[in-house]
Amino acid sequence: MGQDRYDVIVIGGGPAGLAASLWLGRYRVRARLFDMGDPRNAPTDGVHGYLGLQDIPPMELRRIGRAQARDVGAEIEEATVERVEGEVDDFQVYLADGRQFVARRLLFATGVRDIIPEIPGLMDCYGTSIWHCPDCDGPSVVDRNVGVIGWGRGIAAFCMGMLTWTDQLTILSHGEPPQLPDRAAEALERFDIPVLTQPVVRIDGTDGQVERAVFADGSSTPFDAMFFNIAYGPGCSIPAALGCEADEDGTLLVDKDFLTTVEGVYAAGDITHGSKLAIMAAADGTRAAIGIYKSLLPEERRV
Repeated sequence: MGQDRYDVIVIGGGPAGLAASLWLGRYRVRARLFDMGDPRNAPTDGVHGYLGLQDIPPMELRRIGRAQARDVGAEIEEATVERVEGEVDDFQVYLADGRQFVARRLLFATGVRDIIPEIPGLMDCYGTSIWHCPDCDGPSVVDRNVGVIGWGRGIAAFCMGMLTWTDQLTILSHGEPPQLPDRAAEALERFDIPVLTQPVVRIDGTDGQVERAVFADGSSTPFDAMFFNIAYGPGCSIPAALGCEADEDGTLLVDKDFLTTVEGVYAAGDITHGSKLAIMAAADGTRAAIGIYKSLLPEERRV
């Protein structure tokens, strides 16, 4: 296999995977990163709150990260990993194009995928005035009129968080019965947050700026911005196939070094517990790289 053997193969090329590859290269660990090139935050106009980079477009952040990682020796390729077999020190990684690679360690930085409401017009505004992450984009809607699409048990808590930036909130349950335990319903009433239950048939906007939600009976409600909070799941099923333990929503369980429950398999970024901010994913990737580096040290260097 010669040139196809690596110390680490990183699967996923967002902030977590790129930060890990950068630091693995600095530690002179032979690493190769595979990325599908279809990031969760691609529609977003900018990555907010990333220290030293003011609202940088997501793909520009990736371009910079790839260049930095390559400068220290990491190999990066857009490719799809189809399956992984083997065990620690001898993982076989199979690509969709039929190629095979071998690695001593694996790092999954494959993130999560959102369930996006299938409402006409939503995608025209997604990333500009409709978002899914209040931590990232809440500061963009201070004192604005905001609609929140969702109906699950967590929708009230989502709105309680949004109150940090605006008290002009309306829940749109899109024809679904809202799941509101007594305490959640009381919180919404306390802050005068209405729940509109009619299906949304379309969202009107101009040049990416949402203007109104139109309902099945022909009525409409104006909004300056919108969020949705439906559900999300893991962006890759391979860790589960390898036996990595996860909680009920597919979030992988890792230790302090970001090692999963399968020896030699690490995970970092949105696929693990914690904030889904890009800067946190980069920090997790860095910490995972350090954990991997330590695991690769030969026995004679351990004291």
